[in-house]
Amino acid sequence: MSDQVLPSTLISNFDEQYYLKLPQIFYKSAKTYLDNKEIKKIQKAYTFAFYSHDGQQRRDGSKYITHPVEVAQILLDLRMDPDTICAALMHDVLEDCDVNKNNLVKLFGEDVAEIVDGVSKLGKLDINARIDADANNLQKMMLAMSKDVRVVLVKICDRLHNMRTIEHLPRSKQIKKSKETIDLYGPLALRIGMQDIRSELEDLAFRCIHPLRASMLESAIKKSSGGRKRIVTKIRKELKKHLKANNIQKVSVKGREKNIYSIYRKIKSKHKPFSEILDVYGFRILVDSIDDCYRALGIIHNYFSPIENRFKDYIAIPKSNGYQALHTSLLALNAFPIEVQIQTRSMSEIASFGIAAHWQYKTKDSDDNSELRATRWLSGLVDLQKKTRSPKEFAQSVKTDLDSNEVFLFSPKGDVYALRRGSTPIDFAYEVHTDLGDSIVGCKVNRSEVPLNIELETGQTVEVITSNTKSDVDPSWLNYVVTSKARSAIRSKLRKQKTSDARKAGKIMLETELKRGGKSLKEYRGGALKKILDSIGVTSLNKLLTDLGLGKRTGSIIAERFYSGLQIREGIEEPKPVLIVDNKIESVTVRFAKCCLPVHGDRVVAHSDTERGMVIHHKKCKQVAPFIKKDARYMPAIWGENKNDHVYKVNIDVNTKDKVGVLSDLGSVFARSGINIGSVNTKTIDKKFAGFKIEIEVEDKQELRAIMQKVRAQKFTTSCKRNINEK
Repeated sequence: MSDQVLPSTLISNFDEQYYLKLPQIFYKSAKTYLDNKEIKKIQKAYTFAFYSHDGQQRRDGSKYITHPVEVAQILLDLRMDPDTICAALMHDVLEDCDVNKNNLVKLFGEDVAEIVDGVSKLGKLDINARIDADANNLQKMMLAMSKDVRVVLVKICDRLHNMRTIEHLPRSKQIKKSKETIDLYGPLALRIGMQDIRSELEDLAFRCIHPLRASMLESAIKKSSGGRKRIVTKIRKELKKHLKANNIQKVSVKGREKNIYSIYRKIKSKHKPFSEILDVYGFRILVDSIDDCYRALGIIHNYFSPIENRFKDYIAIPKSNGYQALHTSLLALNAFPIEVQIQTRSMSEIASFGIAAHWQYKTKDSDDNSELRATRWLSGLVDLQKKTRSPKEFAQSVKTDLDSNEVFLFSPKGDVYALRRGSTPIDFAYEVHTDLGDSIVGCKVNRSEVPLNIELETGQTVEVITSNTKSDVDPSWLNYVVTSKARSAIRSKLRKQKTSDARKAGKIMLETELKRGGKSLKEYRGGALKKILDSIGVTSLNKLLTDLGLGKRTGSIIAERFYSGLQIREGIEEPKPVLIVDNKIESVTVRFAKCCLPVHGDRVVAHSDTERGMVIHHKKCKQVAPFIKKDARYMPAIWGENKNDHVYKVNIDVNTKDKVGVLSDLGSVFARSGINIGSVNTKTIDKKFAGFKIEIEVEDKQELRAIMQKVRAQKFTTSCKRNINEK
């Protein structure tokens, strides 16, 4: 085939006789585990990629085909399946060449085409805000990954080769790509268990961003390596000797080196000098079985002193990326702190290569499930995307979720859940199921009731208490949830609540206005209602009611349109008050304004607030008094029954004689009456008198009057009055 063949011609004349020879090293790697038929398919993909990229060059002047070949070589070293290798060879053809997805489907099948489509750089988006463009790309990339885990493998290997050759980019792009690698691709590689690739990505990015710091660290490590090597060798021999003496024969003990970025990160986060970080020696013990792992742990604890609270069992409770090992810290040779990881050989392979170590699960039985765990996390991205409003919000949620340590928690049935460190019972509830999170009202940890904002710890059993009745999500939950799943679900529910509350509030406002004309909203139906809605310029009654509740339209003006619809012009009465029953107005839950703190029995006004729904204010509150007669969103309200034993917060100002023990005496007045004190603020008026601003909880206005009379009756009291934000 000539060098002038175009992709369109290539597609119509594609035949085995035209296949190009694979590069020699590439072919040798493929030959180690793939059969001839599979290699032919890879050869076909190489030929297609070669001619598709014909004439294109990389920044270093080499042919562009060298990049996809190197990406595919990394995946060959991971022993990935032929479809993944084919996709790696062609991962840029959709973006950079005259090729469409249908061409790939015809020639290589649906799987290969989907992987290539998922990995493609998505074209150059013409978006002004660069942040939004990056977020949009991340969103598309993550959702593509969720369909097939092989997409993430190719994408990470693509980034790895680009980082290995990053010196050919302009300095500004080097910094941008390196920061993106540390913030996103390193944590992403860790999430799917590819520890070795994660370490290389982070080290390459660190060397690029901070070349001087990296050079200094590498120099310091090299200087200390002589003495360290002797100590490591001695401890390694001791460990191996004791293990073999106790009949663990097929054992391997290796010194474990930290990558330079992890050393740098520890220096920064723990504020420790380089010498202290490097003084901790790491070892990995590899055995044949899980039983040998636990036996090895007991043996080394018998010969070396364990350091308290430094043991973790990730075999019984694996990390969410499938990582399994026993971790322990010991004092070796009476002086040296060492960190030991104990694994089976298959666990070690998974720790290094993650999902890639499992890809042959279709042909080989395996008890390990890192592929399943990572797939579950990636699939959760689809649900996350549905609950976020923008690519930017989605991107932030993913990055937050990737940048986390984990705690492992149990459900009452014994199921294990891995959550980000700092998670609360609300995070746990949303992790189990979105509906459980939406309906949580309480929680028990290890059978004891706890607040919903408590931080959970590894090993705890968490029982979620839910309500039988439909309850609203509390906006304050956003202050103490840490997982992206919980945060996105709460925001989504709050948006729905806001729309629902606005619609209900709008209905109350319109009904209130129509009652002034002796009419009800139910009287407007069919063609008459449609004519009115058309004249207002809305498509539905629900849309109109929502606009009213959100303050986008004026209730009195809309009511006039409805009056006109029934040709009502006279007999318009004053608006009738809405009724507050059990802290609800016609099934809409109300909130009580913090500016004036109304209590049951006060003269009040209901306000349809854009953000908070229906808010009840004291009629004398200076925040609402100027608007009561001007804005239809302010409605007169009266109290009905209060069957739910609701208590109301109220502020009172008390002035007393300034004497020893006056605050204690004042507190005892409230205690004897069964009144709870929320807070007390004190101030000195002068040498003889003191002032107290006290927040108390009462059932109604009558109880408030009674307690204020008791306070006034005290000999030390000079005045007691209620603090209302009056006009």
